[in-house]
Amino acid sequence: MINYIETIGILKKYIKNYFVVETNHSTDFLPTDRVYPCGYVTMVFHYGSPSKFQKKHSSKYIEPNLVICGQQTNYYDLSLSGKTGMILIVFRPHGVKSFFNFPITELLNENLSLHDLAINETKELEDKLFNSRNNKERVIHLENFLIKRLFHNNEFERVEHAIKIIENSNGQIKAKDIAQEVCLGIKQFERTFSKYVGINPKKFASIVRFQNVVQMKSKYNKSMSQLAFDNGYYDQSHFIHDFKSLTGLTPKAFFDARK
Repeated sequence: MINYIETIGILKKYIKNYFVVETNHSTDFLPTDRVYPCGYVTMVFHYGSPSKFQKKHSSKYIEPNLVICGQQTNYYDLSLSGKTGMILIVFRPHGVKSFFNFPITELLNENLSLHDLAINETKELEDKLFNSRNNKERVIHLENFLIKRLFHNNEFERVEHAIKIIENSNGQIKAKDIAQEVCLGIKQFERTFSKYVGINPKKFASIVRFQNVVQMKSKYNKSMSQLAFDNGYYDQSHFIHDFKSLTGLTPKAFFDARK
């Protein structure tokens, strides 16, 4: 069961939404699902049994109860516990920086325990979450934790504008053109963007473009060549290369697996 919870109030500027995922199966772990880059950082609290996680070319391990999943530029495999419950906070691409005062690039392709990032506060938060009566209370505790950590970032609006430009172009725009739009030199823009989002603007744009391809295929069922053309890929080899780097699969294999 997956429930979507909309963000309201002061945190709406920084958080896209919440998801509650619950399973109740007799098996220890459900079949593995492959998770692809989406352009968002998430914070996850497991109030049931934690999931089994495996990065590309790495061994499987059990996730901590409270974890922050940074920007991903590679796929990873996730196996939910048969009996689990978890709340996912999906930050806007630049949102997590407003709660953690370190370069978000340190989270790149990492799923880190919150204990490693906010040691003193995390134990208290974890106790409150485990002792909550329901998910409404858990969300309130998570929001209070984040509101206490919220601080102003001078470049927030500039990076937010850059993200909107990338999203509105479906990832089909060059970094130098965005830098000009937000009144920064290209090197300064790339540093600022990476500091807030966790990846450089070129890689973020490639993820946005990939996600647009997936949505377009689902909605219109276009051919591979038409998808490549409509999304600004130079040729089929460029299209295949980008897909394989993000998913480990060719476009055809990727979409065949989703049928």
